[in-house]
Amino acid sequence: MKRIIDGITYNTETATRVAMGGPPDPSDLAGWEMYQTRHGAFFQVITDHDGEDMRIKPMEDSAAQAFLEKHANDVVETVFGPFPEAGAAERRLTIRIPTNLATRMEAAAQAKNLSLNSYAMRCFEQCAARDGHPAQGG
Repeated sequence: MKRIIDGITYNTETATRVAMGGPPDPSDLAGWEMYQTRHGAFFQVITDHDGEDMRIKPMEDSAAQAFLEKHANDVVETVFGPFPEAGAAERRLTIRIPTNLATRMEAAAQAKNLSLNSYAMRCFEQCAARDGHPAQGG
């Protein structure tokens, strides 16, 4: 299905479907699918009960995230990346490390299917705990 809306093409053939579902109440629409274009834009394909009437609804990133949090929570981090854990205040820390260490850390993170940030945080936590500074309550 391909539609041009406000001069922008939305095409289910070239986009990636990130989630699909249907409402629990049969009086509502029959179903929805959310897609992400090759360039990162989100859109929904909404189907009415007759299965014939389908429309495309472009979505801003924040609206797509909110919709997925409500209707397909299991894919939110797959689409938008990891989110911080509740209660954990964060601050940005910039460190400089040798290229060879960065390469090894990237490979180790990938082998554990983690982002480099998540892997580095685990390393920092383990090192601090080993040196006698365990995690404090959040």
